[in-house]
Amino acid sequence: MGDLQKKRAAELELIQDVASKCKTAVITGPAAARWLGLSTYTWVTKVDLALPGNSRTWGNKDPKRAYHGGLLRDAEHIVHNGIRTATGIRAMFDSFRYHGRMEALVQIESARFKHSHLTTDYLLEKANTLTQARGIKAFRALIEYSADTSASPLETIVRDTILRAIADGRLHGVHTLEFQVGFRIRERDGRPTVAWADILINGFLIVEADGVEKTGGVMGDAASMLRDERERETKLQNQGAVVRRVGWGNAKTPEFIAELQTAIDNSPGVKALPNRLDITYRDWLAELELHAA
Repeated sequence: MGDLQKKRAAELELIQDVASKCKTAVITGPAAARWLGLSTYTWVTKVDLALPGNSRTWGNKDPKRAYHGGLLRDAEHIVHNGIRTATGIRAMFDSFRYHGRMEALVQIESARFKHSHLTTDYLLEKANTLTQARGIKAFRALIEYSADTSASPLETIVRDTILRAIADGRLHGVHTLEFQVGFRIRERDGRPTVAWADILINGFLIVEADGVEKTGGVMGDAASMLRDERERETKLQNQGAVVRRVGWGNAKTPEFIAELQTAIDNSPGVKALPNRLDITYRDWLAELELHAA
């Protein structure tokens, strides 16, 4: 088991340990999101807890627990895999108000990528069922801002960084901005395959998010994964693509945006790369699963 898998297992063990010692409390926030199978922005090192019917802060000073007041209605919590947990929408809202915008955005986009029925309208309807509390209006705006194309937390962060840079004028000349775009290429041995661009700017500038999913062994041998990634990158570059890679260390930095701006300035306008697929990444994965079944 790699380090990443060990840390994820430790999160679940912590959640189970805390929940097993709570008679009536409900887990919420990032801990609930993880228990429900969603990605989170930060590692879960403390479990948020709420008490059904309670409207005041309560609890002891256990460093593994964070107690929150506020009304928690029966409709806002369930039992999932033996643990009392807030519903997905309540967990996301509590994450938003207790842990901030990015934590909630990562969870929302993780849920939307994994579950196709979680459209913007559907989540907004679910948000209407929440107890009215401070922050609900901003939370609804975050749902409207979210997308269903982020396959990892890092992709959510990079998407957000680019959109905010465009909005506040730090990134100019972006005429088209697309996410999870596939291109047909051939492997070294001639076999056909697909190279997926995490983000595609102006039809030719590819932004690849190199997160721990790719480098931590989760998706297979890390060294092999990176070799394959570089091989596909070269194939796309030979077809006219410009590729820029970004990781956790620089995804939110001015230098990353400046690098994109330089690439745009060096080749202004929109271009079209050949062999583009007319299918979304999520649908493509679904087809692969169907054929493998």
